[in-house]
Amino acid sequence: MRRVLPVLVLLALGACQQGGIWANVPVDNSPDGQACRREAEQDPEVRRIASTAASGNPAHDEVVRQELLAAMPRAWRSCMTRRGALPPGGVEQVRRVTF
Repeated sequence: MRRVLPVLVLLALGACQQGGIWANVPVDNSPDGQACRREAEQDPEVRRIASTAASGNPAHDEVVRQELLAAMPRAWRSCMTRRGALPPGGVEQVRRVTF
């Protein structure tokens, strides 16, 4: 139960589809976009990173937020590319510094 709580907290924070951990993911209301948002939430790497949050150490929590800001769009773009909704390759995305 203790490991599930941080994941739920981060996903709740990410429920706002334009901010939080979704800040770097484009708003795409297409069926592919919504399916890839759900898949990105369930991505093993994202879940692993999220499970290390809520440690009570603000510096560590900031590191976790930074990692999620990079991992969420990576998982989303990977899904969108697999579905054929985005072309493969392209320019590296701009990285945000914070929420």
